[in-house]
Amino acid sequence: MQHLALLAFDKERCKPFFDRLTELFHEHHHSSEQKPERYEELLYRIHRPYTNDMLDMVDDWMSVGKREWREETTREVKLAMYAIRYPDTLLIDSFTEGARSDIRRLSAYLHFTHHTYAIWDEDTRKGLAKLGIDIPATEVADPFIYGAYVSAIELLKDVAPFTCFLEHDVPRQRLFQAALAAYGRE
Repeated sequence: MQHLALLAFDKERCKPFFDRLTELFHEHHHSSEQKPERYEELLYRIHRPYTNDMLDMVDDWMSVGKREWREETTREVKLAMYAIRYPDTLLIDSFTEGARSDIRRLSAYLHFTHHTYAIWDEDTRKGLAKLGIDIPATEVADPFIYGAYVSAIELLKDVAPFTCFLEHDVPRQRLFQAALAAYGRE
């Protein structure tokens, strides 16, 4: 299903989005809810070896509350952060139910440990839909849905004009994901 949306991709439909990408990025990323200074600090504070405290810092930035996972689940997620390689998302399929229970949280861990994975966001999904790329809604970490989401953002990066790549301290995945989130809210 997701591959059909990517095969029928219409670059012209993206032109208004690309024309406003910088403005949209600033609108989302630099909003008080996104805590941009804290986000940028976390890009440097999350490093190997990953600790529970580091995951807690990501949870705090996201305002998602404390993880309600058993220690084994947290260990499983931390070990996966070492093993997973961008753009692969299939390892997620082997996670226990507890680890797969929250796509937003898991995608943020992937983002801060690799800087290449996009953070799952409902507004971003809606932004992609406005561009003709329909990614199904999900609360759990489905490797195929999340993989399509990551691939769609990667596709946009690949076809974007050079004017979209502003100099900033954030990874390009965040640049596009944040702009798509603002676009999806409009």
